[in-house]
Amino acid sequence: MDVRKMDDTRYTLGSLAEKLGGILHGDPTIRIHGVCSPEQFESGCIVVIWGSGKIANLPSDTPAVGGSTLFKDHSLGIEVADPRESLVSLLDIFFPRKHPQPGVHSNAVIEPGAIVNPSAFIGPNVVVGADSRIGVGSIVEPNVVIGRNVSVGENTIIEASAVLRDGTVVGRNCVIHSGAVLGCDGFGFIPDIEHGHRKIPQAGRVVLGDNVEVGACVTIDRATIGSTVVGSGTVIDDHVHIGHNAKIGKNCILIAMTGIAGSAVLEDGVIMAARSGVADHVTVGKGAQVAAYGGATKDVPAGKVVSGFPARDHMEEMKKQVSVAKLPALVKEIKQLKKQVVSLLEEPQIGI
Repeated sequence: MDVRKMDDTRYTLGSLAEKLGGILHGDPTIRIHGVCSPEQFESGCIVVIWGSGKIANLPSDTPAVGGSTLFKDHSLGIEVADPRESLVSLLDIFFPRKHPQPGVHSNAVIEPGAIVNPSAFIGPNVVVGADSRIGVGSIVEPNVVIGRNVSVGENTIIEASAVLRDGTVVGRNCVIHSGAVLGCDGFGFIPDIEHGHRKIPQAGRVVLGDNVEVGACVTIDRATIGSTVVGSGTVIDDHVHIGHNAKIGKNCILIAMTGIAGSAVLEDGVIMAARSGVADHVTVGKGAQVAAYGGATKDVPAGKVVSGFPARDHMEEMKKQVSVAKLPALVKEIKQLKKQVVSLLEEPQIGI
């Protein structure tokens, strides 16, 4: 059920307007205890609207947050400049992340030489390998495995059952979601179908900058030599794979099922849409975008939007798709023309 509700916390519409820095419309004393969607509204909740299609079905007595256009037809709520930003703020207000008390659970294993800051939390069944460092205020949830010589920066959260292999470096204020695996061997082999493929040792590491978010079940392979790097501010959706020695720039966005091959480079601000990919040793330039299902097999210039496989300029690809959609009708027309030509050829020739 898509209802964001918290019964044990109460705010007034007026107090929320102050927190959001918005303009109050209506009774400031109305009590608000949660956030919900327009489709599943519950009494006592507030809704956030930024699309005009949602306004028509909104009851007049529903507290709402939205832009100035909303309040031309609605008289109750908070007028804000950016409703999306306000939604984030409201969710933070009603659903602040609860941090566990610092300490190391009795079932955790801290190997010799590892240092856990006293302000950090280490949950049950966690393993922290030798010579690893867990920073100030970090949270390591149950069943996490941290290898040897791993560094976890301050205020980083590692959710249950994630794995950080030997040598992994994680910056400050990162979030690593459940099931993510950082630092397993890269996929490096010398092909030999007759005698068996020879594995290339993977001696490098994975390095994450600050404020990186890694989704559930993401895999980031260690470098063969050197580092696989994810730049600060980059966010990675669930089920993304980043190959060995890849370099991901700052503030990139990688959506679900994206695959980045070994030694590929994504410069700052690149967006990889769902199920897109980049071939090995290919560079995607600063601010470029690869559309869903797109496959970049050669370098993509900065700022370019590409799609298709092999990826090309997005508008060219769209024209190609339009042409492909016309092929059945064209084939039918060609067959009809062919019949007409054959019929003309079979008609008896009249001599002159």
